[in-house]
Amino acid sequence: MLWRSLGGFAVIMMAAVVAVSWWSVRQTLERTADVVESLLGLYADPTGEPTTVAPAMLVDQLAGVGARFFITRRMTDGNAQRRAYFLTPQMPAREIAGISPNADNEEIAGALRAGLAGRQLNFAILHRARGSFDIFVALDRTPYLFAVGGLLVATVVLLPISVLVARRATRQLVQDSLAPVEQLRAEIAAITPAALQERVTTPTGWRETTEIADTVNGLIDQVDQAHRALAAFTADASHELRTPLTFVRAQAQWLLDRPRSAQDMREAVALMSDEAERMHRLVEQLLLLARGDNNDLETPESHVDVAAIVHEVAEVTTGLVAQRPIAVVTDIKEPLQVRGDAGQLRQILLNLASNAARYTDAGTIALRGRQVSTGIELDVADTGIGIAPAHVPRLFERFFRAESSRSRASGGAGLGLAIVRMLVDHHGGEITVSSEAGQGSCFTVRIPTA
Repeated sequence: MLWRSLGGFAVIMMAAVVAVSWWSVRQTLERTADVVESLLGLYADPTGEPTTVAPAMLVDQLAGVGARFFITRRMTDGNAQRRAYFLTPQMPAREIAGISPNADNEEIAGALRAGLAGRQLNFAILHRARGSFDIFVALDRTPYLFAVGGLLVATVVLLPISVLVARRATRQLVQDSLAPVEQLRAEIAAITPAALQERVTTPTGWRETTEIADTVNGLIDQVDQAHRALAAFTADASHELRTPLTFVRAQAQWLLDRPRSAQDMREAVALMSDEAERMHRLVEQLLLLARGDNNDLETPESHVDVAAIVHEVAEVTTGLVAQRPIAVVTDIKEPLQVRGDAGQLRQILLNLASNAARYTDAGTIALRGRQVSTGIELDVADTGIGIAPAHVPRLFERFFRAESSRSRASGGAGLGLAIVRMLVDHHGGEITVSSEAGQGSCFTVRIPTA
């Protein structure tokens, strides 16, 4: 296919060169004929009648053309016979021998070609009529034939060689260009899940591949972080489930060791029920986080009366702290509406409020809400133990507890704030926290209107 294409290209090029050469020859002949014809225009016979001899003036004028040409002239002699003569700058007019008086221009041109050393193909002849004169301009085509022949030889010999050299050079260039890409591919292929600490070598020596390598390294960093987070999440989830399962198993074994009284059995079953409830909550939280990770949460589409949700959460929180000297207050600037999911917004406020109840022994838990130009702002503030500055950046990590003993005692698994962050992000909002150890904490949730 390649050689056929190259052959076709060579033929087209040869045809184009031949056409251009012939056009150049034709233009040269035409220009020479124009010059000769203009010189003939200077001639005027003194008698006003055609003569049988070309004047010396005409010959002198024609001698300045510098090209090979012939001028023939048809005249009638004294015997009323038509004769054909030709003129050249080198000699006076002579009758054309062997030419019939009635010969046409083609016959005369043929005789002229025969006179050009018999090399008819090497000369191009142009005829132009001018009164009783006929101008024949001859041009040697040998230089053009040599040029075309040289091009033909170059095409036949050099084109295949050039193609082979260019093909080899192109292949080498492509190989050299792809070498960094191949090295990059090999390094990426060597990074397995067990070797996520490895990175692609940078810089590669090529700007483009260096950018790709940096991008790949960034992706590997993300995969490594996700892998570590998944491993930690799995370990934490297993630990959180192992503790209640161990307790339930121990209680069941205790009941089976020997007969127990009805009171002991009721107490043991109640404890197992509490642990089962704790496991149920943990599993529900894990499933909720999994749905969030898979973008499988309900899309917030309805207008929600957030004020009603705040009052509802305040009532639930009041029940949670009923045995402690804690006042639950609300400060709502109605109307307080936003586009969202009522269940998810309730989950956000309930998690924050229950978290405040868990870390507040006495004082106040305040739930505040206000409409702003960009949406709504919700505050859940408490006067509890506060949060150490070192713990604030990790508050929304899964299974993180600022106070592990207090969280476990209250049944917390360290997933509440992680769920809050996920649901707030799902609504396109943000959550911030301000806290000081011993002075309480304030979580602020901002939900946009759209």
